Amino acid sequence: MSNTVDLIISFPYFGVLITVAAFYLGQRAYIASNRKAYLQPVVFGMVIVISLVLLLDVPFQVYYESSYLLSAMLGPATVALAIPLFQNARRIRELILPILCTVIVGSIFTVGVAVAIVWAMGGSELTILSMPTKSITTPIAMIVTEDIGGIAALSAMCVLLTGALGAMVGIPIMNRLGIKDAGIKGFTLGLTSHALGTARALEEGEECGAFSALAMGITGVMTALVLPFVVLFFT
Repeated sequence: MSNTVDLIISFPYFGVLITVAAFYLGQRAYIASNRKAYLQPVVFGMVIVISLVLLLDVPFQVYYESSYLLSAMLGPATVALAIPLFQNARRIRELILPILCTVIVGSIFTVGVAVAIVWAMGGSELTILSMPTKSITTPIAMIVTEDIGGIAALSAMCVLLTGALGAMVGIPIMNRLGIKDAGIKGFTLGLTSHALGTARALEEGEECGAFSALAMGITGVMTALVLPFVVLFFT
């Protein structure tokens, strides 16, 4: 059994195979459940991959190197989000001022609440410095967190948890609140739940996905540019 496991793990694209297979199973389960929020394919697949890596005792570095092909495709996939943005460019231009104001206020609020909760619970300075990037996409979050003196791994975990939670409950909550505008739904998901929220927004439609991608991009850039100076000012 051990030899079989070692053989599987040694396969160069082991990480790619289990990640794609996990997402496929998650997609099938999501469709079969009539798209239940708690069975989001990304979240479901993430749980399967983590479980397999732990069960097979695969070192993270081995998994990461064998799944690098997928990581390399994140860049082109992100750039592809420009397509729905271009298709909705007219409405975005009309709302550019409210969009920028919403990003500024929303970003400050989400970061402020997260930091305040950790501080109130007695979190260490390192933990507090790892929280402000929780609502931007993982690659940017890890770099910015390292620059301001936080823990990149902790930041990545917070990003994943934030995105997963937003993808699962964001749309149901907005539906309960009577929010019907696709642009508002998408922008809210992108602002608070970055890439995972955007993936969920794209399921709602092209306009929802476009506004989510826009919010994710602006929030990420603004946080990366401003946060290091804010932390430097207060330290």
